[in-house]
Amino acid sequence: MRKQRVSNYQFSVLLVVVLFLFNYLSSQIIDAIQSYQPSAYSIATGSVGKLLTYISHNWLTYGITLIGYFFVWMMLIMVVVTTMLLTWGISRKENFLTGLKSLQIHLAVFVMMLLLIPLNQVGFKFPIAYYLTIPKTFIDPIKTPIVWIVVGFVNICLLLVAYRLRLMPYFAITTRGSLKANMIHSWRQTKFQTGQFLLTIGKYALITIIVVGGLFWLQRLFDQGRHDGLNRSMANILIAIAIGYFYVVTSQVFLLFVIKDQQTARIRLRDRKLYLIITQVVIIVLVGAVSSSLSGKFVSQPIKNYVVIAHKGVSSESDASNTIISLNKVSKTKPDYVEIDIQATSDGVYVLSHNAKIKAKNGKTYQINETPWHVLKNVRYEENGKIITATPFLTYIKRANQLNQKLLVELKINTTITTAQLVNFQKKYGQYLTENRAQLQSMNQNAIKRLAKYSDRPIGLLSPVVNSVNRAKFNTFYAMEYSNVNTNIARQVTKDHKKLYVWTLNTEADINSNYALGVQGYITDYPKETRALLQKLSRHAVYADAIWYIVMLQKTAI
Repeated sequence: MRKQRVSNYQFSVLLVVVLFLFNYLSSQIIDAIQSYQPSAYSIATGSVGKLLTYISHNWLTYGITLIGYFFVWMMLIMVVVTTMLLTWGISRKENFLTGLKSLQIHLAVFVMMLLLIPLNQVGFKFPIAYYLTIPKTFIDPIKTPIVWIVVGFVNICLLLVAYRLRLMPYFAITTRGSLKANMIHSWRQTKFQTGQFLLTIGKYALITIIVVGGLFWLQRLFDQGRHDGLNRSMANILIAIAIGYFYVVTSQVFLLFVIKDQQTARIRLRDRKLYLIITQVVIIVLVGAVSSSLSGKFVSQPIKNYVVIAHKGVSSESDASNTIISLNKVSKTKPDYVEIDIQATSDGVYVLSHNAKIKAKNGKTYQINETPWHVLKNVRYEENGKIITATPFLTYIKRANQLNQKLLVELKINTTITTAQLVNFQKKYGQYLTENRAQLQSMNQNAIKRLAKYSDRPIGLLSPVVNSVNRAKFNTFYAMEYSNVNTNIARQVTKDHKKLYVWTLNTEADINSNYALGVQGYITDYPKETRALLQKLSRHAVYADAIWYIVMLQKTAI
C-alpha cells in the first residue's frame, strides 16, 4: 500500500519544534566545543615560530573540534533527509541511509545554507546559517538603494535556481543517477513552476512585513504610556510572538525547497479542527518565548549610568577620522571618551589610522607596518573629501591631554607582536596614557593579556563577533559589534563587574534598541546627538524600535 504523504500544514508545526531544538542543541554543542579549546588569551602571537609551536602542541584539541563540527553537520543532514523522506512518502531505512551517504545531498544542503544566509540576516532561523552571517556594522556603509535592489534580485534568482533543482536529492535517492543527470531531470520537471515560486516568496515577504510591522506599531501605542515596566513587559510578549512567527515562516520556506509536489502538499485550513489550530498557535508562541529567553532577546531594565564614545575621533560621519582637527571639534561635544585607532610603522612609531594601508594622492599604496615614519609622514591622502597626513599618536595624545579629553585607544595589531614591542609601547606612551586616564582595547587577546602586566590602564577585548565573557582580571570591558549583542551578554558582563561597549551606533533605532538591552557604552559617529537621545530615554524608555531590531537584526543562534 502506498504511504500517504505528509502535508505542508501538518508538518509545519512539528518542523518549527524540530528547527528550534536543532538550533538549541547545535548551539550547546558548539559552545561546549569552543569551551574546551585553549583560551584565545593563550594563543602565542609573539612570533610566527611561537605560533607554529602552539599549534603543534594543540593539534589534537583542534582536531576534536573539527569532529564536533562534523557531528553538528551530520545532525543537519539527518534533519533534512528525514524531512525529505517523510514529505515524499518514501521513509524507509535504506532510503535514509542512502540519503546520509549521498554526496549530492550534502552538496545541496551546503549550497542552500549559503543561499539562505541573507534571510538569516533578517530574522529567519535556518540552522547553522547564523554562524555565517555578516556583522551588521560591515553592511551599514552600503546605503545606495540600487545596491540592495541588485543584491536582492541576484539572491532571488539564485533561490529560483535552487527551487528548480530541488528534486535533485529525490532523484539521488530514488534513481542513484549522476549529479549532472539529476540536475537536468529536476530542471525539466520544474520548468513551469517559476511563477509559483515568485508568488510564494512574495506572499511570505508581504506577510512578514505585515506581522513585524503590526507588532512594531502596536508597541508604539504602548510606548505612549508612562509606565516603563508595563511597556517593557508588552515588548517582551510581542518579541516572543514575532520570534515564533519567524520559526513558522522558516519552516515554510524550508518545506518550499523540500516538498516534491507543491500542489498535493496543500491542505485547506477550514478542514482543521479549532482545538488543533489553538494548540499549534500555543506551541509556536511557546517556542518564540523560550527562544527569546535562551538567546537573550528579551529587553531588560536599562542601565542609566552610560558612557558616550566618539568613534574614530569624529563628531559626524563627514569628518576625517583620527586627526587633530577632528579631535578639536569632537571634544567640544564632550564625549566621555574619544575612540581612536593606532598602529606602528616599520620603525616603531605609532600613528593614527583605521586601515592598515594608506592610498596616497599619487596613487601609491603604503602598508603602515612596512613603511618607516620619515616616509609615511609625507604621504598625503584623502578621506571624506579632506586631504590629510597620518597623525603621530604622541602628538595626538598630548593634544587630548591639553583638552582634558579621555581616549579609548585601539591597538591595531595586524601581525604578531612581541612582548618587547609591547613593553616599548608602554615605556614610550605609558605616562601620557595614565595622565589621560585612557583605556586600551585590541582584537588580539593574547597581546592585551601580556600588555596588562606592564600597563596600569583599563584594557578590553574588541570583537566583531560574540566572545564568551570571562572573569579575567586584565580584561575590564568588552567592545562588541552591535548586531551580536543581547541581553544575556549584557547581564553577564554586569555580573562580572565589567562594562559592555557597543559599536557602531549611529541611528536612533539602534541606540533605542541597545539601551533596552542594557548596554553601558555607546560608540558612535554622532556623540552629541547620541547623548541627547540617551538623556531622553533615561527619562522615558521606548521599545518599538527594539522589537524591530531584536527580531530582525540581532544575531543569535537559537
